[in-house]
Amino acid sequence: MPKKYLYSIIVATITFLTVSTYQVANGQEFVTDGLVLYYSFDKDTVTKNKVTDLSGEGNDGKLIGKLKSIGGPPKGDFGQAFEYEGDADCYVEIPALGDWEQVSIECWAMENEFNNIQGIVSTSMWEAGKVHFKFEGNQIQVHKNDGVKIRMAAEAETWYHIIYTSDPKDGGPKSLKLYVDGEFIQEGAAGKAPENMKERRVGSEHDGRFLKGAIDEVRIYDRILEEKEIEQNFKIKSNNMPVDPLDKLTTSWGYLKSRM
Repeated sequence: MPKKYLYSIIVATITFLTVSTYQVANGQEFVTDGLVLYYSFDKDTVTKNKVTDLSGEGNDGKLIGKLKSIGGPPKGDFGQAFEYEGDADCYVEIPALGDWEQVSIECWAMENEFNNIQGIVSTSMWEAGKVHFKFEGNQIQVHKNDGVKIRMAAEAETWYHIIYTSDPKDGGPKSLKLYVDGEFIQEGAAGKAPENMKERRVGSEHDGRFLKGAIDEVRIYDRILEEKEIEQNFKIKSNNMPVDPLDKLTTSWGYLKSRM
């Protein structure tokens, strides 16, 4: 290979890696540290009754009933979302994940019309350590059994990026927090009971509290996300999985050496 041509390739590669590193550092990709479950709901991740977990942890969801694919939040390129029409037994079942000392649960969600209680990422039973993460009335609410209820007023037919963090390991007055669209909203006590993750469902709660709306980009972390990480996840423009720039460098340099 001519040296001039090789030099041009090296310069282009270094430029590409610099841009990639800059994008990662400036929140262009979502946080993966502590990620144990990720459902994008894109069509190519849903087969028959299985929703593939893209975190690599194997926590695939089970599709109960039938859900329609629609366009995701308009803020970025997020592929498809699931639309819920309030039908009985139409939701996504998350596998049993045990009891946790800390958790952060994230999603994009929209309610088409405010009507009774509608589960977002919630539970089918109200027992120690469980959380009702829901729309109720005209509010987004997070209510932990043995803890408190935190909330924010919301509007119908509006997409919201929502994260709640629960830290029963601490259990104090600031151990349960709600963030919407990258902003801190409210906090309260999570209580000391471990977060019961043995049963969770997307788009439903118990006693027929089925969502009329849409949900996308469900992510669950086994730690408390920091505020800068929450802001980063809100600001991403696509749901592409992050790639380590060092991996890119190794691959690119290996290719260049093979051409010398």
